[in-house]
Order: sequence, then structure tokens, then C-alpha cells
Amino acid sequence: MWAVITVCGLAIGLGAGPGFLFGFVGPALQAELRVSRAGLGLLIGLFFGFTGLTSLLAARWGARLGARRCLALNMVTVALGGAAAASWGNYPVLAVVAVTAGAAYAFGNVGTNLAVMAVVRPGIGGFALTLKTAGVPAIASVLALGGGWAETAGWRAVAWALAAAGGVVALAVLLTLPRSGGSTVTARAEPPLRRGFWTLPLAAFLFICGTQPLQSWMVTYVHDEAGLPLAQAGQLMAAGTAFGLTGMLGAARWADRLGARRRAVFVALVCVVAAVGIAGLLAGARWWLPLLAAGAVLGVSANLAGAGLTHAVVIDRAPGSVGRASGVTMTGYYAGALVAPWGFGALADATDGYEAPWAVCLVLLLLAAAAYGGAHRVLPVTPGAAAGRRCRTGPA
Repeated sequence: MWAVITVCGLAIGLGAGPGFLFGFVGPALQAELRVSRAGLGLLIGLFFGFTGLTSLLAARWGARLGARRCLALNMVTVALGGAAAASWGNYPVLAVVAVTAGAAYAFGNVGTNLAVMAVVRPGIGGFALTLKTAGVPAIASVLALGGGWAETAGWRAVAWALAAAGGVVALAVLLTLPRSGGSTVTARAEPPLRRGFWTLPLAAFLFICGTQPLQSWMVTYVHDEAGLPLAQAGQLMAAGTAFGLTGMLGAARWADRLGARRRAVFVALVCVVAAVGIAGLLAGARWWLPLLAAGAVLGVSANLAGAGLTHAVVIDRAPGSVGRASGVTMTGYYAGALVAPWGFGALADATDGYEAPWAVCLVLLLLAAAAYGGAHRVLPVTPGAAAGRRCRTGPA
């Protein structure tokens, strides 16, 4: 079980690597390619946006392909994309890398969910999925240090390192996961989702719109507003992500104790905590740097906890339709990731500052909390649910 979770964590983290790379080496890219903040945000948005656009296709074909093939496809795409970015490195090539790697990441999301839930013991599903998702901040912490490395060795060196890591993890996937993908899900038709399930993809959309800039814009924000050198800004982001990982795992344990019935409400509380963290970011950059650091840790912790627990809420509400529910919810999630980085950068360009975009993020997180509260009322879809059968919604 733990070998599968470890490999899935590395795969899901490296799968997100290209999206993080654009943000963490953003100032170096801006200096070399002369792109605006909106242009930089567009690269990040293309990556996560095409993950969302491909999520429904991945949901349809993920179980048939199996986790092993899904993850191998994702890792090979990361390796080839990193090599292409490092070799050619102009804006059109980076855009193509963002699109292809983002689309492959959708298969990585579905594949890791299928693989982990096939081997996990009862009662720790939420923690196992969050532990798997912890690969994202673990890889992000390493890539955050790439900003300083990009100043000395160039951002292409970071891209080459990402490509090499993708190749290594692709090999680990092939050696660790069984040929069946370790999934108990077959190609049979899954039961339809309950009426009202739409509140969960909506909640995921609002959540990622509000918190994704914490990952993609933190280094640039601290560099521009607090005046820290790029290397120190990257170190602050890496430290915040490392602390956030601890909070993420602690939140998952607590949510497992609360149980599936209350997990969505717990994620609503996480949204409020993220909003408080963003308020600290805004105040700290203007008045007191330690407050900015505290806000970064709190916000990133909530971002990571919410991301991991959203996967668990999907399975809570649709245990008999994991592939379909994952695809629908991740479509909302990554549609938010398409809008958030570009919108944040464009609003920062338009207002010549970061106060307005962070304020919008804060409001979106409060709306996300309300939407997760709505998802709490959706009854679970069980494996034995009859196809086409409808059921009223109510408190679960």
C-alpha cells in the first residue's frame, strides 16, 4: 500500500510541476522573454485549464486504461515537455508544453485516485488521498527553490531537472504499479451522480480561484511588494509549503476522525482559514513582514489541505462513481485554475498592484465555503445505485 501511495505522490507532484515551474521562475522568464504578468499567468492558466478540459475524457477512459498507463503517460509527457522547454524555450513552445502537460495531468489525477483507493485500508481513505496529494507541495517546495537557481544557472536548468525527474518517476510507476493499474474499477457503466452534485465542482472552482495564486504568484508577489531577492522569496515559499504540508496532513487526520458525513463542512472551514491567510498576506506586505510570512503559511496550508480533502469529498459523495465524479469535480477545479493565474496577473497589471486581486481571492474563498456547505447535503452515490435512478438530496 505505502509503495503505491509514495509513487502516486511523486507522480501527482511532478505532474503539476510544469504549472508550478512557470510561476516559480516567473521573474527569470519575464526578464528573458519580455512577457507581462498577464502573459505569465496565461501559461499557468493554460496548464491547469487544459487539465480541466481533459478531465471528463480522463474520467471516461481512466478506469479502462488503468492507473499504471495513466501515470506513465503523465510522467512521459512531463519528461518530454521539460526537455522541449529547455531546448527551445520561446513563448509558443512553452504554451504547447503547458497545454500537453496539463492535458496529461488529468489522467494523472484519475489514475492516482484509482490506484490509491484500490489498496487503501478502510477508515483512512481521506488521509491516504491527502498523503498522495502531499506529493504536490513536496515537489513544489523543491521547485520554489528553482527561482534562485534560475538566477544563477538559468531557468532552462530547472526545466532539464524536471524532465529528468519525470523520466525517473515514469520508470518507478512501471515497476511499482501492477499491469491492471491496481484498480478495482472496471469498464462497467457507473451510476449517475445525484441531483445537487454540481455544488461540489462549483465549490472546487471557487476554491481554486481563491487559492491557486498562493502557489503561482507568491514568489513574484513577495519579490515585487516586499522587496526580497528572488532566491529569498523562493525560500520563503518553500518554507511555507513545507509547514503547509504538516498542516495538510493534520487536517486530513482530523477530517477522517470527523468522518465522511462531516468532511465537506470541514473543507468549508478550511476555505475560511485560507481567507484569513490572504488577509495576512495583504497586511504583512504593507506593515510587517512576519505577518506576511504567517499569512503565507496559513494560506498555503489551507490550499493544500483543501486540495487533498476535495478528492476525499468526491469519494464520500460518489463511492460508486469515482471516475465520473472525479472527472466532473476536477473539471470545475481546473477551470478555476485556468481563470485564476491569468485573471490575477491581468488585474495586477490593470491596477498596478496586488491589493485588488488578493481581495477578489478573499471574497471567492468565502463563496467557496458556502458551496462546500451545499455539497454536504448531497447524498452519496453507492456502488449498487440503479442506473438512471434519482434521489432527493438532504443532509448526509
